[in-house]
Formats: sequence, structure tokens, C-alpha cells
Amino acid sequence: MLRDFSALPTEVRAREMKDRDYLWCLVNQLLDREEELDRLCPECRARAEEARCPVCGRTQGSWGKGGVNAAFDQDRFERMRGGEDR
Repeated sequence: MLRDFSALPTEVRAREMKDRDYLWCLVNQLLDREEELDRLCPECRARAEEARCPVCGRTQGSWGKGGVNAAFDQDRFERMRGGEDR
């Protein structure tokens, strides 16, 4: 929520927000999104609601089985899982 308003959690305006303020913003964002989708034809709406990669735009169904995180270090994971720090 704070990212949408370019606010840091330490800013006065963010610290003064109450739970109801966050809820109000979230509900209005959801309503705005629904209004945007309502303006689309059925074909475009279906396309807009598909899960897509934020970088290349490929649909989730075309990713194949599972995904690969190129930044994931399997060796480090195995060491940490075994209790080693490094």
C-alpha cells in the first residue's frame, strides 16, 4: 500500500495511518481495478485477468512445469539447511 503512495513506513503520514485507512485504500483500489476491467470487451478482459510474467508478458500456462530462479543458489541452500552459516 505504501509503495503505491511512494511513502516510507517511517514518514509521519504513514505512521499516522490507522488500520481502517489501509482498508479504505485497499477497497478503493479493488473497486478502481474492477471499474477498469468493466470498460474492456469480454475478450480483452479475459486477457487482462490472465496471470502473466511482469517482464515478458507470457501467460502463466506457457511457463511449463515449474519455474527456475536463476538467482537461487542450490549449494548455499543445502549448506544452510544442514545448519552451516556459509
